Amino acid sequence: MFISILASKPDVAALRAEIKPAHDEYWSTRSDRLTLAGPLLSDDGATRLGQILILDVADKETADSIVRNDPFVKAGVFASCTTYRFNASVGGDRLRMA
Repeated sequence: MFISILASKPDVAALRAEIKPAHDEYWSTRSDRLTLAGPLLSDDGATRLGQILILDVADKETADSIVRNDPFVKAGVFASCTTYRFNASVGGDRLRMA
């Protein structure tokens, strides 16, 4: 497994809204590769700071390719993206969708 941590650029709400349908479509065909995904939020619970993706793929190159081709990434919504090998050693059985 791999985890990608993406940090949002400031003031991209309008761009995000414009690209969201393409982003949703992209991930709808790759949901089998996702273990968990969701936004990083500020303390107010509304301001997006970034995104976390946990990908169930065999290698870092595949994870990077999948993330790089996300329409949000291609459109420049994120200032940075870092991918790491990840091992869910605790708590995986307690994951729930909000």
